[in-house]
Amino acid sequence: MNFQLQTYSEIVISVKNLDAVLPVYTQTLGWEVAWRGEGDKSQIQFWNLPEATEIEEILLRFQNLDYGQIRLIQFKNIEQKLIRPAGQTWDTGGILDIDLRTSDLQKTYDELTELGWHAYSRPVMQTMGPFIVEEVLLKGHDEVVIAFVHRSVPPHPNPFELEGITSNVYLSAMIIKDLKVATDFFVNKLGFISHNEISFKTDKPETTMFGLPHNLADKTNVKLNIIGSTETRDGLLDLVELEGLLGEDFSANAYPPNRGILMYRFPVKNIQNYYDYILKNGVHPVCKIKKVQLNSIGEVELFAAQSPDGVWLEFYEVISD
Repeated sequence: MNFQLQTYSEIVISVKNLDAVLPVYTQTLGWEVAWRGEGDKSQIQFWNLPEATEIEEILLRFQNLDYGQIRLIQFKNIEQKLIRPAGQTWDTGGILDIDLRTSDLQKTYDELTELGWHAYSRPVMQTMGPFIVEEVLLKGHDEVVIAFVHRSVPPHPNPFELEGITSNVYLSAMIIKDLKVATDFFVNKLGFISHNEISFKTDKPETTMFGLPHNLADKTNVKLNIIGSTETRDGLLDLVELEGLLGEDFSANAYPPNRGILMYRFPVKNIQNYYDYILKNGVHPVCKIKKVQLNSIGEVELFAAQSPDGVWLEFYEVISD
């Protein structure tokens, strides 16, 4: 192909109050502020928001890694709503969570619940195809959900030999209506790569990380496809269908400036070729390719697309001098 998709550089989270939420990421989770400042007006124009809209941003980085970062954005002078208000794990639309590895899941769980975050279930050990993981999904500010994961089989790497949080955002999950439709969009139309297709359910009625009633746990087939924008497993996306469960659909809420986990941003080499590629595959961008100033990144060519479940994806290439 005459373009190259790269691992998502950042996940953008829209928050009500930057200063109120920042300590969770820096003091509790151990991330560092890489940049803070006002967002450029060209972003406002790109998103077709009112001219009076202003944004302030904080870019958070883990161990100086320039992918799997988190960008917090506070929108000002504009009405907002939550993307996934009171969302349950079986509700479709938008982004369910971001995933962080931890060396001590119980300690992480205790720290976050002390700060007022709450879980869909207690930490549970679960077999997912070839993986055995201990995991908990915790919800906090702006309905943001973070999955904290300790994988025992095969063991998660811990390259920085850290205690507590040991990774940047390495995975992010979406609850989707139809796995075949979502997979077709990401793999066949956007050119992503399918890494693992897994289907599983519990052997007996018991607690699951999705917080399902026990009598449904052994009857609900969890179908998922782990995909990525590259051959590596540095930054993955998890398409998840909870077969037979019906909840709310938040797809119509998943756009700027609404609050919650807002979007993924992917760098692309030869973005015009990639833009032509997705157009040829029948994808209709929600924001056409345009020059935009992304502070801390630079001037870029940028466009946005949405998945069948409303997930907002932005693709950019830095404009060389």
